[in-house]
Amino acid sequence: MRFKSREEAAKQLAVALQKYKGASDSIVVALPRGGVPLGAVLARELELPLDIFFVKKIPSPYNEEVAVGAVSENGLLYLNQKAITMLGISQEYIHNKTKEILKKMHEKRALYQKPSFDYKNKTILLVDDGIATGASFILAIKALKALGAKRVIAIAPVAPSDVAQELEEIANEVVIIRKDPYFMAVGAYYDDFHQLSDSEVQEILKQF
Repeated sequence: MRFKSREEAAKQLAVALQKYKGASDSIVVALPRGGVPLGAVLARELELPLDIFFVKKIPSPYNEEVAVGAVSENGLLYLNQKAITMLGISQEYIHNKTKEILKKMHEKRALYQKPSFDYKNKTILLVDDGIATGASFILAIKALKALGAKRVIAIAPVAPSDVAQELEEIANEVVIIRKDPYFMAVGAYYDDFHQLSDSEVQEILKQF
């Protein structure tokens, strides 16, 4: 199964989430940037408020594409200690890179002009345009629960089968359309998977 666009995928997800429509204790939370178009569709279809939540990978100093950890905007850390030890990465690098990433996330939230909601005792419908390794998504779930969320629903159009199973143990509910044992890159499941610009995200968020 392929999706024409993020918006089309979100409409399919909304059908499976109708029980949350208009729920006073629920918030749609999208992971920027790719999750924002899906979050906007879900928020409209389910008549819920929309927020964003930042989680970013901590890259290896030797290869920007390789993650050795991740950090959420409220400072929760996931570190791949095996990779850090194997690559001989110093704690000073991790500390400094984490500080740099947190600063960028706070600047980005200010740019998007989106003050964060109070998540205490809320049901969070956490959405992204796809899940690959699951590390960032899992960290987001834990971070939102640390901020007082009562329940976190993991939502995505596609994810690897084993990652979906892992999410079942961490999230309160998992809604994934395609759980693929032969998972490729997220973009392989979309006809249109263009990189969203900051201005596109700003335009979407302005509507909420």
